[in-house]
Amino acid sequence: METKICGARLPEEIDILEQEAVRYCGLWTGIEGHPNDLDDLRFTTLAARCRNLTPVAVCVRKPVQQVIALLTPTRVRMVQLHGFNTPRDVAMLKDAGFTVIKTLHLGEDGACPEARWISAYDKAGCDIYLMDRFGGADQIGSCGKALPEPVLRDWRHRLAGRRLWLAGGLTPDRIALLSEEGGIEAFDIDSAARHGGHICRKAARMLVTAARPAESYRHIA
Repeated sequence: METKICGARLPEEIDILEQEAVRYCGLWTGIEGHPNDLDDLRFTTLAARCRNLTPVAVCVRKPVQQVIALLTPTRVRMVQLHGFNTPRDVAMLKDAGFTVIKTLHLGEDGACPEARWISAYDKAGCDIYLMDRFGGADQIGSCGKALPEPVLRDWRHRLAGRRLWLAGGLTPDRIALLSEEGGIEAFDIDSAARHGGHICRKAARMLVTAARPAESYRHIA
């Protein structure tokens, strides 16, 4: 399984993720007032610093037309729609040639505001669904709370056959267990990758290691 570490703000954080073999890096745009939000210049600068690391634009309120205009001159070709976007937004990004990740905001009881649109998201060409814990209207991501296991099982079943990512309260221990079960393509991490507010090398290393399935290790007698 792969790892995505979200909310990079500094060139040094990009370098850490590159060196620790993280697959994806979330760069936030259009999330006004959030400490991890990037202005357009810093966004493009950090995206250009990625080499083996795949940058993902994480958007909440930014209009899709503005997202496309920002990304077109860059190498960013993956967009995570983290707000309550309609299928039309997905279709616009697909028409412009982007890979689209749509966040599904799941409550403690399994309720999901976007449930009514999943079929339409499919028809619009959505590539990946990210299951995340819904922390309320003022905190629709990075709430640091895990999905209850029954909710996760139910939504994995409901989304069977689709590419699935998971976020919300992920620790190395939980990632290690889930990576053995399979069915989740990537783990999306924010809080657990940080120390003192910044992305931490040791934390990134632990998360990448935890996401590897057991068969990837060779035991030396």
